[in-house]
Amino acid sequence: MGCYLHPISKNRTSMNKEYYVLTVEDTSSAEFTKNYWKKSPEFSLWKYIRENGAYPEQIPDLNLEIRIYDDVEFNRLNDFILSPIDKLCISEKVKNIMEHYCLPEHRFFNVDVYMPKKRNKVDINYYALHYDFTYIQNDILGMIDYEKSNIRIKTNAGEYLLVRDRKDVENLPIHNRTISEMISKLSQTAKLREKNQKQISALSEEYWEFERVDKIYFNRSFDFSMDLFQIPYFSWMIYISDKLKEELERNCITGITFSIPGNKQYLVHRPNPILEWV
Repeated sequence: MGCYLHPISKNRTSMNKEYYVLTVEDTSSAEFTKNYWKKSPEFSLWKYIRENGAYPEQIPDLNLEIRIYDDVEFNRLNDFILSPIDKLCISEKVKNIMEHYCLPEHRFFNVDVYMPKKRNKVDINYYALHYDFTYIQNDILGMIDYEKSNIRIKTNAGEYLLVRDRKDVENLPIHNRTISEMISKLSQTAKLREKNQKQISALSEEYWEFERVDKIYFNRSFDFSMDLFQIPYFSWMIYISDKLKEELERNCITGITFSIPGNKQYLVHRPNPILEWV
């Protein structure tokens, strides 16, 4: 696992839990198989969760199948596999560890993993660890100190709106979806698009996006019992507790690295803010 890192401090002496960024390495990378696309169910779990804010009581077989890439630099069989599966693709060894820690509401789904140029799937059992911090487990948005974090919304017109609370955050996708629906109605045919071009252009200027946030401050309601969490809209990172990190290291889990929040920045835009606690 490499050397141990000095964790971030939280200015809360009563709390002793620290958090790290978990990154899945690309040394074990995979893509969906052709068979997956043939058998892919019409049911969309993401769409159901977005519309209902919860998991369905019964979820049909998702027929998850992935194949490890041929390239020698990507074709290891690690405990964590970098793949299009939402959210994490993990071995049974990792699943058995995760089940003893405080995770967000989640579901495990079977994943068939195939090595390159082989028809038989690997002997190790793999699972999709699925969770959602946008529509289900969104309490994290209420734990942010928005005044200290100085979060702003940028409009396409170049204006800035200050985010005051989680309602402002949740209103952004609703606002953008409304704009998209209005544009869609105005451009249902080529003739309509041509007729309504000026109105469509004006509406296109009404889209909002969050300005990049360099530092997130959490308020005193932050739930330190969490061993895994994400911050929707403001970070692409997966955060795990020091206790879970140590357990993964102790069990020699492969395919992951750890870093301090905010320390690692990317050439491609992948928000990774510094985390602070007030």
